[in-house]
Amino acid sequence: MKLKIVIGLSFLLLGCSQQKIENLSQLNGYWEIEKVTFPSGESKGYKVNTVIDFIQVKNDSTGTREKVMPRLDGTFISMNEYESFSIKKEDGQFFMVYNNEEGYRKEQLVKLTKDIFAVSNDQDKTYFYKRFEKFSLKKGSAEH
Repeated sequence: MKLKIVIGLSFLLLGCSQQKIENLSQLNGYWEIEKVTFPSGESKGYKVNTVIDFIQVKNDSTGTREKVMPRLDGTFISMNEYESFSIKKEDGQFFMVYNNEEGYRKEQLVKLTKDIFAVSNDQDKTYFYKRFEKFSLKKGSAEH
């Protein structure tokens, strides 16, 4: 039984790490963190996010990541926290490379679709993001 679990997990991890990334422009937009997995296998989920990331990737594989706060009216407030990055391809894998006043870091892009993306860092932590959906206020629901 344990062997089946180990084999199953191996295929799952292999499948995740072998994800083919084709369209880097899918990173463009608003993203909220969904969960973080740790090397121990444990994970931490995030149900409510008061700050989300706005990512813009240019045609030259450079981009910016900005922290913003969503508002109920569908607009966003900038937290004035920006990071520039570049996307590098090494051995068939894509990496988001940050080199700024806080230091250097490199995250491997392990999954990217129009609705989700995930990156792993050098500490074997994997961060999973989902596309942010704006708040929906239904008109007329509180009529008296």
